[in-house]
Amino acid sequence: MPSDFTSIDLATLNTAQGAMVTALRGKVCQWEQDSADAALDGNLSTAAAIQQWAIAADLLLSTISIEFSVLFSKALTTRFDGQRSITHYSIANQVLDAVALEVAGSQGVAELIAV
Repeated sequence: MPSDFTSIDLATLNTAQGAMVTALRGKVCQWEQDSADAALDGNLSTAAAIQQWAIAADLLLSTISIEFSVLFSKALTTRFDGQRSITHYSIANQVLDAVALEVAGSQGVAELIAV
């Protein structure tokens, strides 16, 4: 992980997160459908294996999303540190900022959060 978060382009980071999450969601859906099809064909062990792939990919999707959010938050915090003292910024406002970033990131609203 980079140590200089000021050089990270937030719009690119948000776009990369969206692309990776979308691709993995597609795979999860595909594997869930493949699992259902295998079960209908009577291949229960194959259906169970494919369903496990879907579950693993879904867990990976969550992990990737969280890690991108953490990186985005660190980059944004680094940028704001030069503009205001974070110690004078209330905990409630910090939590509100973190929630807003998570919601905006999950909705893929790069133009609203990119600075």
